[in-house]
Amino acid sequence: MDNQDKLNYQLINAAHFFQNDYQDRGMVKWQGYFLSDHTEDVGKYSKNRLDNVKRQDYEEMSEKAISQYLMKAFDQQFKVTIQLRNHNDQGIVSPLYHGKVLGFQDNNVVLSDNIQVFPLPDILYVK
Repeated sequence: MDNQDKLNYQLINAAHFFQNDYQDRGMVKWQGYFLSDHTEDVGKYSKNRLDNVKRQDYEEMSEKAISQYLMKAFDQQFKVTIQLRNHNDQGIVSPLYHGKVLGFQDNNVVLSDNIQVFPLPDILYVK
């Protein structure tokens, strides 16, 4: 039997096996992958939720002190961290926003790495 005959014989046997004997387990074989992805997502969600609950308001700064610090940061081009006064519906404290002060627009502060602008009266703390 030459190589071509062996190959044809193997292909015929494989076709017969898949048509008559093989039973696909369907989604069962993939559940392990889905379970690990789901567990990872739940872990990330839980950590994020715990971080949000633990976050506290920093001590409130005066608007004048905030303005002076932001002007200094703009002039010297160093990164700042801003926390806003607002809380969401569940009472969770505003996240911290980081970036360099790119400039001021009316009464708003523009930070690098952020798409939004921050109204000066809404800023609770800056460092």
